[in-house]
Amino acid sequence: MTCSDALVAGLRAVRVGVDVVGSDAGPQTAWVGQVLERVERAVTSARYDAVLAFHAFWPFTADLRRVLDDSVPRPLVTYTHGSHWDESDLFRFERYPGLRWADLGNLLAADRVLVVSRYLRDVLVRNVHAVSAAAGAELDRRVRVVGLPLDLPRIDAARRPPEPDRPTTVFNHAPIAAKRPGAFLDVTAELLTRTTGRVVLTRHFPRGSPWAARVRELSDAFPGRVIQGDDLPTDEYYQALWRGHMQVSTAVHESLGVATLEAMVTGNHCLLPRIGAYPEVAAGDPAVLYDDLNDLLARLVAGPQAEVVARHDARIRARYAPETVAAAVRDVLAEVVKTVRG
Repeated sequence: MTCSDALVAGLRAVRVGVDVVGSDAGPQTAWVGQVLERVERAVTSARYDAVLAFHAFWPFTADLRRVLDDSVPRPLVTYTHGSHWDESDLFRFERYPGLRWADLGNLLAADRVLVVSRYLRDVLVRNVHAVSAAAGAELDRRVRVVGLPLDLPRIDAARRPPEPDRPTTVFNHAPIAAKRPGAFLDVTAELLTRTTGRVVLTRHFPRGSPWAARVRELSDAFPGRVIQGDDLPTDEYYQALWRGHMQVSTAVHESLGVATLEAMVTGNHCLLPRIGAYPEVAAGDPAVLYDDLNDLLARLVAGPQAEVVARHDARIRARYAPETVAAAVRDVLAEVVKTVRG
């Protein structure tokens, strides 16, 4: 949600006119239907150079292409944040196990595909090419790495001082298998035993999930030291990050890591497994990347390093500022409008 707001603001800042077409419908099927209807109404009632799709759930780019082809053909550019064609993206295989080929169809229905990292680009092209050289070559020609913008003004407006003399570790991932929350909770038990610090879980762990009982056990065993955010409102979430000292990921899948980027620019020393896009996000920094959970625990016990925080804060702010990412998106839009319209 915050990245989409930042992208719209960034595009307008680099002199791209943007009209946002969204939906207030509840169920996802109704939401998609209403978006398609509103896109059709927009492109038939006003002059647009291109359509840009930005979404977090199951993509419906092929449906957008059908709407445009049936009404007013326009260049179509789509973001993808994850895909069945990244084998580590367990969420998509668990939620939509039969949509692998439909996912490829959605990618190839767009004139350009925007991705969030070099890692994701390379994985998508390699895996598609392995099953179809023609499809892989077609995707390779269309995909562009642009990143995701952080809503830095909103993040900075939420600034709060960190907890003095109370080391705080933040886990700000969704409780899904690909993020391995169970592995983090195992480390948490040892961390709370060996230090006086506390742990903040920003996301809600649903009752009945494989990890909810473990969270309750830790909360009972260490009163007041396991803080459950239960899906904090956005500004309170940013405040919680500012109050933290270290952020941890135990993921086996990461196409970029917005949660980590947000933690980096709020003064946290991040500790990340050497997988996915994390080496790219961390610029290969050995003070950030770890190889196993024993290594992770040792670093958590040792505590944050101010110099690590400082060097990544400045770098991430420069790379993922709204205007920086929006300028890259603008260049792709200009390219596709020129190429497709010829």
